[in-house]
Amino acid sequence: MRSAAFSLVAFAVALAALPAQSQEHPKRKPGLWEIKAMSGTGPQAMVMQQCTDEAFEAQMLKESLEQAKTLCSKNDMRREGDKFVSESVCKVGASTMTSKSVTTGDFARAYRVEATSSISPPMAGQKGSSTVIEARWLGPCLPGQKPGAMVMPGMPAAKSKKKKKHRLVTI
Repeated sequence: MRSAAFSLVAFAVALAALPAQSQEHPKRKPGLWEIKAMSGTGPQAMVMQQCTDEAFEAQMLKESLEQAKTLCSKNDMRREGDKFVSESVCKVGASTMTSKSVTTGDFARAYRVEATSSISPPMAGQKGSSTVIEARWLGPCLPGQKPGAMVMPGMPAAKSKKKKKHRLVTI
């Protein structure tokens, strides 16, 4: 149940933050980013590391905007000083998800997303959520790591010659 709820939260945050990733918004610096997502409903933060480059960022934005066009009746972004405020209304199955996010940061060293959403009618027992994502640039990607690949600390290594406690996941 927790994973289904967290998936809904992640989906809401992604849709709410979409416009903030447009050309008007600073792009993440290429390299390895640590991303920590904390849900108001979850007991602990989900932490991962993701390798990125300009091509991966552009592809992710393109795919996200295409998905938003089919799911969302509203997908607006505005700049308020040093903040980017995004609001969306999206249909997810039989439910409507209304989301708002506020994004701050320089995208070269760090950024932060604060997002809230409401879901009507509730989906998987979730009426809404609040999530905070904090990301910081760690440096170059790991040797052999391709853009889009994620390291999830604490997960068993997947077919790795080295016995590290992480898992590479490519999206």
